[in-house]
Amino acid sequence: KARLSFGGYVKLDYIQDFNGVHNDRFELATANVHVDNSGVIKEEPYMNLFARESRFNFDFRTTASNGKPLRIFLEMDFWNLDRDPFHNVPRLRHFYAVYNRWLIGRSWGILTDVYSVPTTLDFQAGDAIAGSRRAQLRYERAVNKSKTLKVAGGIEMLEYPDIDANDFDGQSSMLLPVFSARITKATPFGGRMMFGGSIYQLRWDGLETGPSARALGWGFVLSGRQNFSEKFGLLWNLSGGEGWGTNVFATLGSGNSAILTPDGDLETQFMYNLEASIQYSISSVLVTNIQGGYIHVDLSEFKGPNAYKSGAIGHWNFIWSPVKSINLGVEYQIAQRVNKDGKSGIANRIQISAKYIF
Repeated sequence: KARLSFGGYVKLDYIQDFNGVHNDRFELATANVHVDNSGVIKEEPYMNLFARESRFNFDFRTTASNGKPLRIFLEMDFWNLDRDPFHNVPRLRHFYAVYNRWLIGRSWGILTDVYSVPTTLDFQAGDAIAGSRRAQLRYERAVNKSKTLKVAGGIEMLEYPDIDANDFDGQSSMLLPVFSARITKATPFGGRMMFGGSIYQLRWDGLETGPSARALGWGFVLSGRQNFSEKFGLLWNLSGGEGWGTNVFATLGSGNSAILTPDGDLETQFMYNLEASIQYSISSVLVTNIQGGYIHVDLSEFKGPNAYKSGAIGHWNFIWSPVKSINLGVEYQIAQRVNKDGKSGIANRIQISAKYIF
């Protein structure tokens, strides 16, 4: 009456960097592209060889005593960037339980559309995509007999408020969870479209020495994958909103959701992103993917001249599968960062990967 499966993959990556991308030598993010005269020391080009994207999972499924389906899923990888490269300790990706139509635990956020995530060798495939993994309580159900149309909603933890303190004392401290809802529709050849929105509170606790302030954040996502045949598909992810920087991978850590003004008010910043990619199967064992993305933030007048204003990124790869469980690939990557003062920088990389899926 129960089933337990074990899966995952082992992945080895080789990166040849040509421009000295700083902060992160494992993935290409637009926020890390070097801009001259921005106060960041220029790094020399380098190479990197690592296996930290490798992961494993446990999937347990059974039926409760009342006949309702029950599932427990656990997945770990080794992508701990707060540790030095030698200490590749496991990192929790997913750990959740699904009972009938309810999900509790940590998983992809309600507005994270994995159908729209492009296939890239770069782990930062979602640089221009809205989404994250979050602790949540979610309810989902089909609204038609064919189960091609579904609605979902719930509450989530805003793990990265991403507020720029502007040198004030204090800390981010939420009083309310994120409220999110979405609607999805299945399309031919295994495709899917999604539309959803979130509303949440951004709050700064001054801890008696700094100002305390609150602001309203909101945003929407329109995304999906439209497969036109078994060989050709188009993926897209469009989103935008006030205080939306906490929901897009590219800007996490840059304080681009909101900023404390000199008067102690919390000012949100509008942000939007667009990502699109094409996937084409050249043959039964060779696939190519072309991806491009753009992010833009309407910066506050109180942000400094070196603040991240916009970014663009592109990937082009070929992935060869000589046997079903092995993928070998090569990818060209290019990214641009533009600061508030108009200065910009460009980075280029080549990445070669080997993956064994089990």
